Amino acid sequence: MTTSLNAARLIERLSTVVGIPVVPYDENGAVDHDLTAALTARLIRNGVTALTPNGNTGEFYALSPDERRQVLTSVVSTRENATTIVAGVGLDLTTAVADARFARDSGADAIMVHQPVVPYLTADGWVEYNASVAAAVPDVGVLPYLTHRAVSGGHITRLVERAPNVVGLKYSVPDPVVFAATRAEAPDGLLWIAGLAESYAPAYWQAGARAFTSGLVNVAPAVSLELLAALRRGDHDAAGRVWRRIRHFEELRARDGSANNVSVVKEAMHQLGLCRRDVRPPSHPLPDALAREVTESMAPWRSTVPEAAGERAA
Repeated sequence: MTTSLNAARLIERLSTVVGIPVVPYDENGAVDHDLTAALTARLIRNGVTALTPNGNTGEFYALSPDERRQVLTSVVSTRENATTIVAGVGLDLTTAVADARFARDSGADAIMVHQPVVPYLTADGWVEYNASVAAAVPDVGVLPYLTHRAVSGGHITRLVERAPNVVGLKYSVPDPVVFAATRAEAPDGLLWIAGLAESYAPAYWQAGARAFTSGLVNVAPAVSLELLAALRRGDHDAAGRVWRRIRHFEELRARDGSANNVSVVKEAMHQLGLCRRDVRPPSHPLPDALAREVTESMAPWRSTVPEAAGERAA
């Protein structure tokens, strides 16, 4: 790791709500880069300081290589001094390395390495994959995205020994007990980001996470930041109240194996006049019944949404 990477400072900046921006499309189905920048500016203006362009809520796997790079460029162009950019990279190793280097050269502070999607992933292969990507950008922070419970704290220890620029993990195994055990076996000093968003943030916070990702933040940044504030001050009752307000919305995103995860977010944004509801296959826009359920789920917090109208013209 080169001296240009201040790991402690990066961890401090990422110990927050890590927003995963959506990618809006125009009427022809192309990425709307002007609106990408406008929606990013809205997040920053409303207090979101850490962003992961090309995350799952950003339909990473549905974008072409050029589109992913253009999205990153649009988001970076809108950053402010306090903004920390964690660029999503992944797919085959050659592509992941090339995108990691592009992210570094574009000014990203860190990369988030997507969980490999090949069906024959092994824990040792996971270590090798992430270590190879990290070695290509030694002056950039690296946060692997972990969804596989076969990867233990011991495997994470081996990764950190090989790649000291790994500063933390986006941990998305849906089991707080497994998370606690994995964290206990892993090296001290890593940042653990609750990667299953607000739904799991309170439980994972108790086990040592100090950040959480969010797709909801695209719709209602104040709600996500309210939950963060409650967790930071140890106010479990207040955190529980926020959790209950968003429970229906987040349950819709998680329903049927998260089939409509992005579609629910974009439907909510469409209802607020922020962007089109369009998503790319294999995702699909919501049927009318589910769209109405999104409307119902927003009722407990819709009044907190900033600039619910007119953002499209920004």
